[in-house]
Formats: sequence, C-alpha cells, structure tokens
Amino acid sequence: MENSILYSFRRCPYAMRARWALLSCGIKVYIREVNLKSKPAELLTVSGKATVPVLITNKGQIIDQSIEIMKWCLQNSNIAKGKVESQKILSGYSQKLINENDIKFKYHLDRYKYPNRYPNDVIFNHEEAALKILRKWNEIIRTSALDNNSLGWLSGGSEGFSDWAIWPFVRQFSKVNIEKFESDETLSAINLWLNFYTGQDLFLKLMEKYEFWNPSQEDVIYP
Repeated sequence: MENSILYSFRRCPYAMRARWALLSCGIKVYIREVNLKSKPAELLTVSGKATVPVLITNKGQIIDQSIEIMKWCLQNSNIAKGKVESQKILSGYSQKLINENDIKFKYHLDRYKYPNRYPNDVIFNHEEAALKILRKWNEIIRTSALDNNSLGWLSGGSEGFSDWAIWPFVRQFSKVNIEKFESDETLSAINLWLNFYTGQDLFLKLMEKYEFWNPSQEDVIYP
C-alpha cells in the first residue's frame, strides 16, 4: 500500500484532531469520507468500533482511536517533533486534560448541542457544566500567556499535544452560539487560543469537503 488510509467524517471532532495531526505532521493519506448513516462495509470489516476515525497504515496496522492516530503521526514525522513530542505526550498532566475533554466535557457538549437527543436530561444545565470546564481551561491558557508573554496554551509554555487534541471540541461548543461564546469575557483567552487554529490557512485544508467514499471511486489524497 503506497499511502495509509483514513476513514473520516468532516465535522467529527475526533476525526478532526486526527486529520489535524496528519496535516501538521505532513503525512499524506488516502482519505475516505464516511456517510455515518450508511457506513461502508470496508470500515465495518476493519474496525468493530465502526466509528471514525480509523487509520489503516501503509504497513497494515489498524488504529481506530483518534489519540493513537495522533501519536502515530508524531512517531512517523520529524516536522512536529520539536513542537509537541517534547511535551511528554503521555504525561499525567496531558492525559488528565484529554480525559477531562473526552469524558466530562464531551458528555455535556453533546447534551448542550443536541438536547433533542437527550429528552430526559433537559432539567440539567449542560451548557453551564461545559462552561465551568471551559472557564478552568481559559484560566490555564491565560496564565500561560502571562507567564510567557505570548499566546497561551493548555499544554503549558508552548503548544502541545493536548492543545491539538482538545481544540476541535471547543470549536464545536462555540458553534452552537458563536456570538455568545465570543462575547463571554470569562472565555477571552480560550477564544484567542481557538482562533489561532481556526484562523490558519491549514484550517481551510482541514475542513475541505469530500464526497462520501465508495469502493468504485479513485483514491483521494489528503492533505
């Protein structure tokens, strides 16, 4: 296999962080955009998880967790090593932040963004619960910015693995009510941090639209 294969879905934050790592590390793959309402048999065959992202490396390894795909990118590229690999990807601090995002924040985010899917949860204020986490992250970023006289990071003094892993989820929250998010003074630092990612030309490449993949079409290279 010449290139690795990535099964993806454009708006999924898990798939976004995998694509961001590929993009940032300069690794080209064949991208297969998945119709989540009609998943291809090829995806179901290679991964019992049956959700995106799934990476099939050019050596035949199957990686079906977004964080593990990100780690694979860093292990197979020299471009971003000085930026994030030195941040101790597997450190307790980084893992704690990512777990907080993937378990707690994502739980409240889903119920804030899609309240109709969770009719039994309407009494609980999931927006405020998510905001509580965002305000804590905002303080981490704000303190980092003050300490380093630069743009702040969740990872500490410089951009790191947890920044890459978390920003697509913060973006998803912001899109529910963008005006409210951007005008919230308690989120000013995290707003600047998010804009660092969404304001880049790389973001346009990250969010490029692809037709849903089918076995009869030619391979499409990403990025």
